[in-house]
This record gives sequence, structure tokens and C-alpha cells, in this order.
Amino acid sequence: MKRQFKNWMALLLLIFFILAGVLLYRVGNTFSSANLSKSESLILNKQISSDHYLLKSRNGSEIYRKGETQRISIASLTKIMTAICIIEHAPDLEQSVTVPQNIFFEIEQNNLAVAGLMPGEKISYWDLLHGIILPSGADATLTAALGICEDEQSFVEIMNEKAAQLGMAATHFTNSTGLDAADHYSTIKDMMTLLEYALKNDSFYQIFTSLDYQGSATNRHPEGNYFTSSMISRGESLELSKGNIIGGKTGYTPKAGLCLASLAEIDGEEYLLIIAGCKGSDESKQFNVIESRTFYNSIQ
Repeated sequence: MKRQFKNWMALLLLIFFILAGVLLYRVGNTFSSANLSKSESLILNKQISSDHYLLKSRNGSEIYRKGETQRISIASLTKIMTAICIIEHAPDLEQSVTVPQNIFFEIEQNNLAVAGLMPGEKISYWDLLHGIILPSGADATLTAALGICEDEQSFVEIMNEKAAQLGMAATHFTNSTGLDAADHYSTIKDMMTLLEYALKNDSFYQIFTSLDYQGSATNRHPEGNYFTSSMISRGESLELSKGNIIGGKTGYTPKAGLCLASLAEIDGEEYLLIIAGCKGSDESKQFNVIESRTFYNSIQ
């Protein structure tokens, strides 16, 4: 009888240890995929409309990702590449160039955002760069591109060469402004590679983290051009529960949806987020900013 009791006890202990092992394995798997679970929770709660995003700390660790390798339209996130190429190829950022008259036909035809420049205006590359990143001005973009090259396509070749240099194998540009085109595309992962590279440049970092900018006097604007970031153009807050969004570049086309590449400081650490394909339009609430806040605020 005692032997039978001992056998039963041994069997029960064996079953206990097996169940405990299975439980620990499942718990371990749950914690190893904690970010994915939180990300899925955000989707289920209908707080995130985008299927393409990547959030990571500047030290390189990824926190959330989805659809980051899928080819997408990137709208004016294109201008991140435009800006870094201008910084690297302009002979002197304080040098002035003249705003061409002929760029305004394309701008009006495609209803592109503008920084408020005037034909014949003489303005520095430094001021143009702020007009490119903050209000996403196509007038500033094309003026700077044509100051460096004879035509836009020659400048686009520089952009594609830079993409190849950075290993952005899933990226191809056909214009400097972000107009939708069949051969104009990238991925969130490639754009993150670009953003990380660009932010290492002190000039780009300074511009990217400016929310407004007062330019120098020009022959058309004696008081100088004043630019405001499109992230805050409709009064959307950049404040986070433990920090702030300190810089960013917006984008929108009907094909790309609302997009945002941003930099945030949370508890003294910097984080990068690129999100594309958000619901809404250029006249709706800024869901790209709203959803970016949701991501940043979920960081533990």
C-alpha cells in the first residue's frame, strides 16, 4: 500500500513539473513578444489606423514594427532625402539662389504645399531648407534642387545615388517633392535608415527639431520668411506623458495617406518613429501626429 502511495506521489510530482515547465515556457514566450502584443492591442483598440510603422530608440533597439519592409508611397517624407542631399551638395548654405518663375506651374497644377516664396526672390539655402522641412514647401524644394542642378531629374539622380550608398535597396525616387508616381517608392525600414543617417548631420538635426523659423530679409520679403512646422499647423499637441515630440516631417497624398517621421525625447532618451498610411487627409485631424503620440506614450 505504501509503495503504491509513493508511486502515485511520484506520478503527481512528475505531472506537476511537466505542467510547471509548460507554464514557464508560455510565460517566457509571452514576455519575449511583449512589444508585438502591445502593438496588436493598439490595433484592436482602433487607436492605430496605419499598417506601416517602425518605432525604435536611437540606440538601435526596435519597439514596434509592422509592414516596415513593404513598398509604399511616402509623399513628402521624400523631402528628408531632398534636404540631406542639399546640405551635402550646396556649395555654401548661406549662399542665395533665385526662386525660378517656371516652378509655379507644376506647383499649381499638382496643388502642392508651398512655403510662400515669390518668383525672383533671392533666398539662402539655409532658409530654403527650413521651408522644405517645416511647411513642406514645394517652392523651397524645387528652388534648392534647381540651384544645385540644371533640372530636377539631375537632382533626383543625386537622391537615388544617396539611397544606393545608404543601402536603401527598396527605394527609388522620381521627383524631389514626393508626388505620387509609379516608380517613386520606399519602405518604412529604408526611410528609417535615411532618417538615422540624416540626424547625424548637425545642420539637418537643427532644422528637423525646429518648430518655427524666422528667415533673413529678402528682396521680396524685407521682414524675412517665417515658417511653421506642419506638425503644429492645426494646433495638434506634441506633448507626451513623459516627454515631447521634438521634431518631425509630415507627408500626405491620397495614395500615401497621412505620414510622419518624428523624433521624440522621453525620460531623457531619444526615440524615432516613422508611420505611413494613416487615415485622414490634409484637411482632417492630424491622425499622423495623434497616432504617433499613442505609440510614444505606450513606451514603458
